Amino acid sequence: MLSPQDVDDVFDDETFLEERFADVQALLLGARHEPGAETLVDVPSGGLRLTVRPDSPGPLGRCSTVRIDPSPPAPAAPADGRVELVLGDDGSLLGLADAGALDDWRAAVPSGLAARYLAPPGPRALGLFGAGERAWACLLVLRRALPSLAVVRVVGHDRDAAGDFALAAARHTGLTVTATDDPHAGARHADVVVLTGGHPPVRADRLSAGALLIDQTRTTRPPRTTRPDVRGVCLAPAGRTAGAAATGGPGCLALGEIVAGRALPRRLGADIVHYRSDDLAGWNGMAAAAGLHQAWRRDLGTALPASRAGR
Repeated sequence: MLSPQDVDDVFDDETFLEERFADVQALLLGARHEPGAETLVDVPSGGLRLTVRPDSPGPLGRCSTVRIDPSPPAPAAPADGRVELVLGDDGSLLGLADAGALDDWRAAVPSGLAARYLAPPGPRALGLFGAGERAWACLLVLRRALPSLAVVRVVGHDRDAAGDFALAAARHTGLTVTATDDPHAGARHADVVVLTGGHPPVRADRLSAGALLIDQTRTTRPPRTTRPDVRGVCLAPAGRTAGAAATGGPGCLALGEIVAGRALPRRLGADIVHYRSDDLAGWNGMAAAAGLHQAWRRDLGTALPASRAGR
């Protein structure tokens, strides 16, 4: 069983993250099996909703996952108590992990790969909107994905919480991290800006020329701007430009097309890129199985008995 801290320890590892970047890239290029649709099952008597994800390949072979959430799901509900089970191809329970912590890293890793393809050359300044667990995962992933980062400005509604986050982040990463409650200061002169929710949309015309905006807020509205030089990019495999346009607006590119070398994120160096985080078929189950495998290798987590004596 992996606690939130166990999940953080697993994913905050350079070699492990590089392997996961490769997984996401392979999915974007269509090099791996694409599973079918998820199945939702409500359990009214227990107030639960189960999400069954079909099998996907990984270091443990083909595995499926079952996620357990409150039912009906409440967007504002805390992530505590949400659990994800990893099942082998024979239906055996291989392990379970905190689903909220997994979600944070599963959103962050594709954004890290996207940043490598979409950020301007040699990015040094990061504007990080949010001071929660999702922001923490994004910061650690981007530090690995973009080694040139040196300065981070954390924007939070709660000045004290943002200050505590900045202190912890500076100690953990060795970067120069400061906190502010001014969104303009967080976006101004940043090469990369990350939105993790809880903030109003950042206007693209307030970003520096050539900046990358990583949007994890699941908003379907484009950034407010009158400038024509903002290009949208969606997390979608190569050959899925139609689906990307449906979610990201006219002219939105699929990240897979950029990874495949068939599209460029910018027409000019001054263009701003707005990347929209989303789900990627096969990635959720793959990340959970890979995390469990890494935990076994590093002897992390709590062992659970498989059965009781005499039964």
